[in-house]
Amino acid sequence: MVIDRIPPHQRLILLAALVVLLAPGTAHAQTTSAPTHAATNPETTAKERGTKEVPAKEKEVGPKPMSKFGESLSTAEARALLGEMQQLTEQALTASRAAEQATSVADVKAAAGRVLQVVWGSAAARGAGDGAAEIDVPGWKERWQVTGGEWSPAFARRNGTSAPRFTDPRQLGAMGRGRAVRGRLMALTTGNLANPTAQKSPTEQAVASLSNVIGWTYITDGLKGNENQPRISLTYVWDAPPAFWQSSSDTGWLDEVFAQAANILKTDYGTDVAEARRHAAGMSGLLQKVLNGEDADKNGTIEPKMMEGGLNSALRAAGQAGL
Repeated sequence: MVIDRIPPHQRLILLAALVVLLAPGTAHAQTTSAPTHAATNPETTAKERGTKEVPAKEKEVGPKPMSKFGESLSTAEARALLGEMQQLTEQALTASRAAEQATSVADVKAAAGRVLQVVWGSAAARGAGDGAAEIDVPGWKERWQVTGGEWSPAFARRNGTSAPRFTDPRQLGAMGRGRAVRGRLMALTTGNLANPTAQKSPTEQAVASLSNVIGWTYITDGLKGNENQPRISLTYVWDAPPAFWQSSSDTGWLDEVFAQAANILKTDYGTDVAEARRHAAGMSGLLQKVLNGEDADKNGTIEPKMMEGGLNSALRAAGQAGL
């Protein structure tokens, strides 16, 4: 009798609320059945994974990577890889600038495909000509150089502990080379990276500049329920200025380049070569930033520090550090 006196539009709202109240606890069911879920994608946010955010008192004082990639490189090997990163990026920039003058969409897409290869090595674009293409990228084990056995046994049982298909940095393009070199450099730092305002040694300046290029992220661990799982983390630079979190240096300028190249390949331009050329010009600008960095604080100088230094700065600082 009471519900009949409620206007029709309010009656629907009331019924919807009752349905929500009476519905079973699906979130709890998903949590309890976790062992049968598909592999967790580590490149997600804490909110998406249902992982608790790190309390301020528990913030990391420095990176705690689960991967040992690059730590055993010799000085000569690390120096060579860093130099190759610079050369590859310069080659990509040359291809991108040529695409700005291309006479066909197919030529612009071909240049974008070469840029993809520079960034991730084994990454490949399928499809050719003027139409849209599909993009292949290395798997997460290859990108982060882990086996899956670094985390809880339950996680390892679900996802396996097979080694990455390839471990040579040169098979992982500029990004793989950069992550390997950073692994070597991080073993030589004092931990000042966790404090953006601290005076930096040449090694730390090299790491900062290189991290702007490849991203400050690294793979570590985090709890989901009682299970230790992969987590892509940035919490060791938690106290970085707000501008850092609003910039693209947190996840890396090379990632921007990859996204621009992938978008060019995926876009169906039809016969609009002018639009494709404009996108190539955008790709060129991003590649220039990878090489030269940018003057984020507008003081007239590009310094080897967070948000500013690029590959050229990383090479200079590495040389000062004896690399």
